Amino acid sequence: MMSNARLKILLLNPPGKNIYMRDYYCSHTSKAHYYWGPYDLIVLSGILNPHFDLCVIDAIADRLTPQETLKQIEASGCEIIVFLTGAVSWVEDFDLLRQLTQTHPNRYTFIGNGDILFAEDKKFLEEHPYLHAVILDFTSSEVVDFLNGEERPFAALSYRAHSGAIVPGTREFPRGEFSLPPPRYDLFPYERYRIPHGRRIPYAGILTDYGCPFRCDYCIGGELGFKFRNIDNVIEEMYYLKSLGIKELWFKDLTFGANKERTRRLLNRMLDERLRFTWVCLSRVNVLDEELLTLMKLAGCHTLQLGIETADEKLLGQYSKPFTREQVEHTVAMCKKLGIRILAHFILGLPGDTEENINATIRLALELKPEFASFNVAMPRMGTQFRQKALHDGLVSSDVTTLDNSISFPVYETPQLSREKLWQLRNKAIRTFHLRPGFIIRRLLGVKSLYELKTLFIEGIALLTTTLKSPGRSE
Repeated sequence: MMSNARLKILLLNPPGKNIYMRDYYCSHTSKAHYYWGPYDLIVLSGILNPHFDLCVIDAIADRLTPQETLKQIEASGCEIIVFLTGAVSWVEDFDLLRQLTQTHPNRYTFIGNGDILFAEDKKFLEEHPYLHAVILDFTSSEVVDFLNGEERPFAALSYRAHSGAIVPGTREFPRGEFSLPPPRYDLFPYERYRIPHGRRIPYAGILTDYGCPFRCDYCIGGELGFKFRNIDNVIEEMYYLKSLGIKELWFKDLTFGANKERTRRLLNRMLDERLRFTWVCLSRVNVLDEELLTLMKLAGCHTLQLGIETADEKLLGQYSKPFTREQVEHTVAMCKKLGIRILAHFILGLPGDTEENINATIRLALELKPEFASFNVAMPRMGTQFRQKALHDGLVSSDVTTLDNSISFPVYETPQLSREKLWQLRNKAIRTFHLRPGFIIRRLLGVKSLYELKTLFIEGIALLTTTLKSPGRSE
């Protein structure tokens, strides 16, 4: 790279045939019409902004075709492109990059970020000569050093040196406290971003920690390291978001409250500063207690995402998430007592799962009565222990890389469950949970705004439509 303090950089969220969510080293297709924006690029906009001129193309939000996107890229005048990709969309994404390189050989420098690149950075750099670097931690400022011409082993960035040699990141991710510069939300069409369990708009994502202290086999979070963000720095960003008119937050922490004492200090600051955001977050049943939940509610939390996964405790332990049904029921009961809604996530079809187990999981979802439930087919995601086991056991081959647990058909079958049967059970779970008259009435009575009512109908119809796809298809 040339050292140039005002180099112009394009942050690109590529177009797609579906509404793709690519963020935080995870990717999937929207089950309905919600779209929460490219959070990795938003964070990177803050890191890059002090050093370079930036422009943004969010082709998913703008519903751009590949050809429209190519025209906008050329019109931007940017020759360095930091782009998002993912296991759900990488074939489409790299086809777009290939078209750019064919039209303008050697013109563009491509720096990628996403789950599939995190998992197979060296492979992608070797197989795609127009790919110059891969970001392994979107909260790291090492990308600035790379753009300013430094060549050295980076912890959070793999790249192609001027000699052509591939220099992989060491992945010695720092721990402890870190800070982030304020993101350039004003460059993004954030007023169009939506989350299905949100209550107010506009909303924004925000991090208070990065990575995860837990290592569930089917999740990449434990591979990212774990570090806490300076509380003053978090509050500073909240004031910035408030100045933009943001009303609601989604804490993007993979396990909100992992450090209880620090989380209490943050929540008390939010109360003392009278920030008055409403917000949602993701946590674990074996992390939360009534004291913390009460403080979360006081500070504006209205919805909590919990990975409940399955009714089979033995299966939970097998995949490194050892908590009990009693813990699940206790945490859900505390939330109901406090008036915090639950979005319960369930995984169907992990190796060892059975039709009987899945029916028990459906019954558990009905008994818990969460306000939202997400039933997803198990997918051997890139970079996870689950994928390594699936490859070792012959469930999938290494060329199965386009993965989507939201709306795609299963990519493997087990002696207990065929692909067709698993898809039928997934559809049964969605219909059984969402078409109950009592559930529909409760959801309608819980609506707090016209926006929420509109979202309820649009997203509900779109979700149920995904169950009409015929089983056995491979795309």
